[in-house]
Amino acid sequence: MALAAQPTENRTHVQQLPLTDHNAEPEVLEIGYKRGSTSVRQSVLLCLLALAAAAFAGSQALRNGLGNPLWAVGFLTSGVLTVLIVPLTVRAIWRMARGRPLLTLDGDGVTLHSARVTLPWSNISEIRITHTAQKGQTISTIVFVPVDAERATAGLHGLRRRFAADGIRRVGGPIFARVHDLALPLDDIIAGTRRLTAAPVRHQHHLDAGS
Repeated sequence: MALAAQPTENRTHVQQLPLTDHNAEPEVLEIGYKRGSTSVRQSVLLCLLALAAAAFAGSQALRNGLGNPLWAVGFLTSGVLTVLIVPLTVRAIWRMARGRPLLTLDGDGVTLHSARVTLPWSNISEIRITHTAQKGQTISTIVFVPVDAERATAGLHGLRRRFAADGIRRVGGPIFARVHDLALPLDDIIAGTRRLTAAPVRHQHHLDAGS
C-alpha cells in the first residue's frame, strides 16, 4: 500500500512491496546501460570539451607564458576537470561497449561499477526514487541512501572517494543512476531489491512551481 502526503511542490511516499524469504539463496541482479544512454552521451561531450579546453588553455599558456594568470588559471582548471571526468567516462564507455553492468545488486550490497563504489545492505537506510519535473518532462533517479555517510566513504580514495562524497552531498547517496539510462524497468529493479533487503523504497516528487 502506498502512503502519500498531501500534494505540494515536494511529495514523498513509501512504496510497500511484499518481502520474500531473506534466508533463501540471494539472487544477483545485474543492470546494464540502456542502448543510447543520454547520460553517457552527455559525459562524452563534457569529456571532449574538457580535453579541448585543457589543450587550448595549455597552448595559450605556453605561447604567452605561464606568468599570465588568465591562461595559467584556465589551464589548471580545465586540467583538473579533465582528470576528474575522463577516467570515469572512459570506464563507463568501456563497460557499456563490452556489455558489462552499470549496477550489480547481490547478497552483499549494491555496486556502481563505473565509479567502483560498493554499499553494503547493512549501511543502506532506504532506496530513494526522486522524480523531478524539468521543462515538461520528469527525470527519475534511483539513489541508495546510506545509514552512515562517513562509513560509506571509508576506505575509498582518490576519484572513488570524491565521487561518493559528491553524490552524498548532491543527491543523498554515493550510488545513484538516472532511471532512463538503465536497461531494466524501474519496477523490476525495485522488485529485485525487495528480494535482497528490507530497506524501504521511498518516492520523492519535486514539481515545478507552475505544475
